[in-house]
Amino acid sequence: MRILMIGPDAEAKGGIASVIRNFKTYFQSEEQEIQYLTTWKEGSLFTRLKATLHSIFHIRKTIRRDNIDIVHVHMAQQGSFYRKSLLILQAKKECRVVLHMHASSFDVFYNNSNPLMKKYIRHILSKPDKVVVLSEEWADFYNKLTTVPVTVVENAVPMPLENTYNSTAKNIIMFGRVGERKGSYDVLAIAKNMQAMFPDVHIYLYGDGETDKVANIIASQKLDNVILGGWITADDKASILQNAVLHILPSYHEGLPMAILETMAYGIPNLSTEVGGIPQAIQNGINGMLIDAGDTAQLETEIALFLNKKEMREQYSKAAFTTIQKRFSIDSYQQKWEMIYTNMMK
Repeated sequence: MRILMIGPDAEAKGGIASVIRNFKTYFQSEEQEIQYLTTWKEGSLFTRLKATLHSIFHIRKTIRRDNIDIVHVHMAQQGSFYRKSLLILQAKKECRVVLHMHASSFDVFYNNSNPLMKKYIRHILSKPDKVVVLSEEWADFYNKLTTVPVTVVENAVPMPLENTYNSTAKNIIMFGRVGERKGSYDVLAIAKNMQAMFPDVHIYLYGDGETDKVANIIASQKLDNVILGGWITADDKASILQNAVLHILPSYHEGLPMAILETMAYGIPNLSTEVGGIPQAIQNGINGMLIDAGDTAQLETEIALFLNKKEMREQYSKAAFTTIQKRFSIDSYQQKWEMIYTNMMK
């Protein structure tokens, strides 16, 4: 069976690229072969446009030439939706299609669209043979927009051989696009108090986005404990994880962030919010902490409690590592996708 996977370049930024990179690195099957068609590349407008147009003009030719059985489309909201919708319409004329939804705020995107666009969104969601989402909460949402079967497949990450968490580390880290949706400004709102309570602890914000605005706030409020680390590569990430005591992601909208799974795989406890598929990975008070989105008082209280209790840090670390090992491993993820592909051809 031949599968054509459609999405951003595996070396691009973001969670979808991480998922595709894991497919490229780890997916092995005697029955199924995956090849890739890139719709997005980092770089200039010309580079991005060239990748998009190439995928649109070559998809049907690729399907026919390579005898593709299933097209696997990775989609988010906004620009990703518009690009992939054109590809879905073409692919569906040639073979079966599975739509893999990663959108963190597709509900907002849909609800803010005009009636004509809502109709188009529902039309596109009716085209695939199967829709795959990241959580039961998202399954409930998409089931209202389409009659196509919706299946939940949680994200997965590779596991280190052992838990190397350092409970005495002094770095709090945050991976993802810097901005309001990820809760970056909520972190800045508590940073001054955290600096007073824990002067030897530093908060590193890794990612692109509204970095200039955040840098101005850091400078104006003299937040010496907050450092903008920029966007990092996979090679850089390993050393950063070795020195992290906590990963925070106080997001307002999410699917199931790869950053949470990746850090938990290293035994790093997480503090996040009860949105999207996050509660499927983080069990409050067992392997991490969950708060209400936007509740900065709760954010500050939970971090302070965590930093003051070494026993809690070590307990959460062991449970986080075990959670990924049992529920979010690459091996079980591959088995789920092998079954989806097989069943689609029956």
